[in-house]
Amino acid sequence: MRPLFLLLVAMSSATAEPAAFSHKQHSGLNLPCVFCHKTAISAERATFPAWKTCKTCHVDKPEQPLPSRRVYKLPDFVFFSHARHAAAKQECATCHGDVLAQAKIELHRPTRMAACVDCHKEHKASVVCNSCHELGQ
Repeated sequence: MRPLFLLLVAMSSATAEPAAFSHKQHSGLNLPCVFCHKTAISAERATFPAWKTCKTCHVDKPEQPLPSRRVYKLPDFVFFSHARHAAAKQECATCHGDVLAQAKIELHRPTRMAACVDCHKEHKASVVCNSCHELGQ
C-alpha cells in the first residue's frame, strides 16, 4: 500500500500547477504591465511572460514552469482586444484592479456582458452588438 501512495504523491506533484505568481511581491520594482505581459497593449490577448523575462532579474535561478492560470475567460463568441482598449486610453486597472496589491490574481471585474455594457456606457464607448460579437456565426 505504501509504494502506491508514494507513487501517487510523486505523480501529483509532477503535474501540479506552479505556485501562483505574486504581483504584490514584485510591486516594488514599479514595472509596467508590458514588461512581463508583452502584448498587453498591442494585441487581442496579453501573453504570460516567458522565462527569459524573469531571468532579467533572477539570473541565477534555474528555469522553472511559470504560473499560467487564466483568470479572465471569455466565451468564444466574444471578441475582446487589449489593443483596442489601450488605444482608448483604458488603464489595465480598469478591468484588473490594483494588481500590484494582489499576492494572487483574483477576478476584479466580472466577464459578463452586463459588466462590459455598463463600462462601455460609463466611458461612452459603442454598445453596438458587433463591437464585441461577430454576428452571423
